[in-house]
Amino acid sequence: MPENQCLFRNARIIGSSDIIENGWLLVANSRIETFGAGEPEENLVRATDQMMDCQGATLLPGFIDLHTHGALGADFVYGSTEQVEEIAAFFAEHGVTGFLATTYAAQPNELQQALKTLSSQMPGKLGAQMLGIHLEGPWLNPVKAGAQNRATLRSADPAEVIPYLESGLIRLVAVAPEFKENHWLISACRERGITVAAGHTHATYEEMLNAIQLGVSQVTHCFNAMPPLNHREPGALGAALTRSELVCELIADNVHVHPAVMDLLVKAKTPRGVILITDSISLAGLPEGEGYLEGQHITVSDGSARLGDGTLAGSILTMDAALRNLIKATHRPLDELWPCSSLNPARAIGLDCRKGQIQTGFDADLILLDSNLHVRLTMVEGQIRYKN
Repeated sequence: MPENQCLFRNARIIGSSDIIENGWLLVANSRIETFGAGEPEENLVRATDQMMDCQGATLLPGFIDLHTHGALGADFVYGSTEQVEEIAAFFAEHGVTGFLATTYAAQPNELQQALKTLSSQMPGKLGAQMLGIHLEGPWLNPVKAGAQNRATLRSADPAEVIPYLESGLIRLVAVAPEFKENHWLISACRERGITVAAGHTHATYEEMLNAIQLGVSQVTHCFNAMPPLNHREPGALGAALTRSELVCELIADNVHVHPAVMDLLVKAKTPRGVILITDSISLAGLPEGEGYLEGQHITVSDGSARLGDGTLAGSILTMDAALRNLIKATHRPLDELWPCSSLNPARAIGLDCRKGQIQTGFDADLILLDSNLHVRLTMVEGQIRYKN
């Protein structure tokens, strides 16, 4: 028998082809060894190092957050290695087993230093696993900058960008595809297997269709930092809602997007076309109050983070809360919506061959949820990183 085993019993298992109402799952080393319904065979029970009685709780694939800027007072542009570890541990408390450390628009030297710091933390020994880096700009449209610093937005310069792409760290890049100066970047990303999202954009519908042809396959925080839907000019949002080639990120905090519109999105895209994200900033996980983002004053109150003029500045959302909010907004059960928090993000960045599902041979990235969908345990590649 393999070493370093953990046997989960009496679990409701969601995340494979079928729901198992009362089942068991064996983890050996870092992977899912096998699983099934009912009680495990006695030889498995006797040979297992660690036994976990789930008492009817739900065993689910761990959450994967593709779009998070930080938490606990630090972000992924300026944070130290110690702060990155603390953020990863915080994420694990909320069911995240993997994430993309997301940067925002910054000067070239700042992004270079951020990549250097983050590369030393991959994949990480504490908390959630850093799966790579998401560059949210700075190749964005100033008209839809949101809380991004307009002074640092720019067109994609090969001399600056190619070293980022060649680093092997980047898994996702957000760009405004309406600018022809950014078209080469979209193609260069796709050639290297890097996913490209249209974000902070004022693209027309026709420009979005061209972007799809170039290789754009995702939409950054759908509905936010883009024009609203217009029946004569559908724009980026119209493309997001109607084109099957595009999957849509969603900040399900009931602030960025109204619950009724969350429901509309899931109906338009089906659960397969929606990726839950947090877009959390450094103030996530802290008490409400005052803070700063890139030198801009931020106020956190009533569950939102805003600039002085009221502009939303990322979120303070966690992934477990996002899933609970989506379930409530859509009146759909967990067994329909779980892919939005695990399988869909894994597929978006090409990791669905080993993450995002409960399948034999897959990484043992698992979470245990109670009846209220609060996290009881988080396991990352066979190691328990959080237990309540």
